[in-house]
Amino acid sequence: MAASDALATMSAKAKEVEDEAKEIEDKIHSATTTQRATAEEDVARARTSAAERSQELREKIEQTKTDAASRWRDVQESWDRHVQQIRSSIGEKRHEMDVKQAAKQADLAESDAEFAVAHAMAAIEEAEYTVLEAVLARDAADKLKAGG
Repeated sequence: MAASDALATMSAKAKEVEDEAKEIEDKIHSATTTQRATAEEDVARARTSAAERSQELREKIEQTKTDAASRWRDVQESWDRHVQQIRSSIGEKRHEMDVKQAAKQADLAESDAEFAVAHAMAAIEEAEYTVLEAVLARDAADKLKAGG
């Protein structure tokens, strides 16, 4: 897959996530008990999907024995620790809620979401830069190979 194709795939995935988040938000706001259960199942599926994607990335990094893969392995390990801390906190806090604590937890969860989105945006911009850099590098290599 060309690097620019990977950006298109990422963009489509971002739109899919946006649409799903909006759908879940709508379900929650108009929730009957059944709809809330469905929304919670959607959230659980999203968590599983995120874990699977993270595992795929770890496997790809492990299969690629380059300096770049080593740097990304460090990033992945840091991200894994961060995700574990957030998920642990969310799991613990779900069980101990009164109204005040629930509002505080909602604020914290929203803050975590905002930071995750900001992190993703930074990753997208970094991906853009590295894709463009890869295109230039490939062009330079092709020109050198062709003799000029």
